[in-house]
Amino acid sequence: MMRNWNDGWLCGPGNYFFHGPFGMLINLAFWIGLILLAIWAFRVFSSRDRTSAHKSTALEILKTRYAAGEIDDEEFERTKRELNKP
Repeated sequence: MMRNWNDGWLCGPGNYFFHGPFGMLINLAFWIGLILLAIWAFRVFSSRDRTSAHKSTALEILKTRYAAGEIDDEEFERTKRELNKP
């Protein structure tokens, strides 16, 4: 038997999950929630990759400053000892 366009109660053809007058709203809420969940997951996982790639330790920053000539030998050794203290 063929289905008519209004067999789904305004939910559209091929809608077999939620019938009735609120079926369209339930399906719409489901898809909006799924899309928001995907956006949230993308933001969380992409921000973790970005922050871990640019994370530097204090000793690496100290070595970079020493190599650039911003600090002298004495200050480098003193700061290095302070960083290695337990």
